[in-house]
Amino acid sequence: MRMRVVLMTGKGGVGKTSVAAATALACAERGRRTLVVSTDAAHSLADSFGRPLSADVVQMADRLFAQEIDVHVELQRSFGKARDYWRHLFASQGVTKVVAEEMAVLPGAEELSFLLRIKEHIDAGEYEVLIVDCAPTGATLRLLSFPEVLRWFMRKLFHLERAAVRIARPVLKHVLDVPLPTDDVYASLLDLYHRIDGIKELLSDPQNCSVRLVCNPEKMAIEETKRAFTHLCLYGLPTDAVIVNRALPPKVTDPFFAAWKSAQARYLEDIEAAFAPLPILNVPLFASEIVGMDTLREMADAIYGDTDPAAVLCEEPPVRIEERGDDGYTLKVKLPFAAKENIELLQRGEELTITANARRRNLLLPRALARLSAKAGRFEGGWLSVHFGAVERPREPAGTSP
Repeated sequence: MRMRVVLMTGKGGVGKTSVAAATALACAERGRRTLVVSTDAAHSLADSFGRPLSADVVQMADRLFAQEIDVHVELQRSFGKARDYWRHLFASQGVTKVVAEEMAVLPGAEELSFLLRIKEHIDAGEYEVLIVDCAPTGATLRLLSFPEVLRWFMRKLFHLERAAVRIARPVLKHVLDVPLPTDDVYASLLDLYHRIDGIKELLSDPQNCSVRLVCNPEKMAIEETKRAFTHLCLYGLPTDAVIVNRALPPKVTDPFFAAWKSAQARYLEDIEAAFAPLPILNVPLFASEIVGMDTLREMADAIYGDTDPAAVLCEEPPVRIEERGDDGYTLKVKLPFAAKENIELLQRGEELTITANARRRNLLLPRALARLSAKAGRFEGGWLSVHFGAVERPREPAGTSP
């Protein structure tokens, strides 16, 4: 059974958890076995349902299940050997036990733990729909880009570092007053890499996974949503809708809200123009908090109406490759809201490094493009187009910038 995955993210405080819970409830009530999980360390999914949740899956209603992933449990489960080594390392240098415990969390470990649990749910195939209530935008971008970063590290550095430590360990253990990582530590990291293998392809498949951006009709929230959309496109992750939460409804006519309504009208026009062709789903500001099944159902009706919440709402892929006959290929990457002067390209071997608005992506090129040279780059209409010429590059090329 193929699972549909929908990830909800947005600036902190815009209501993404309520939207995630409402979407999950709507999917379940349309007959799909649905799981909603929270990867936000500051969980509030239980608050939305008005019922306690735990690190284990809890059934909330008919065909509806929920889980708040416990990062501490996942870290020990996934990084036990590595964390034991780092605790031992810090303790050997006089760091107290409590501080060593905190410092033993490796960079990216939390993101990797969340991804491993998501991958396990996908592989198990127990549910038809998986809704992920992600952390605020910055943490979500780290989460979704982590598989590509990890793949780069494993390809470029992991085996070199492991071999170097193995060779140097007999000598260094008599010179350095610190413990060196054992083969068991490296083996555990390699096992994690194999367990997460394929998650990038799953998340990049628009028929399998979509990101939905939640924002409020306010300047700061909209600007962060634009930046998030640019970065999601940069990493090849499909976005299929923007959900605008807490818009003042027409029935609010009190003069006190006149300025707010006028500002929101301008922002809603900006959102419609900026994110086209993505569908914009407007959610009114409700008279009470969105807590419990009844209010979540009301919110889901406002968001989706008769639309299937599990459907792919927009199918435009953020990365394309087009053939140019005998003249090679054109790689197109959607970079909405990026400024031309802030885009840089660099090709080294089979990698194309794209920097846009201070975010960098090392794009591993498919074989057809990796053997060619990037000849020219053009940014037009929100799309970056890179022409890869038909002339093969030398075997050991220097970096070239189109």
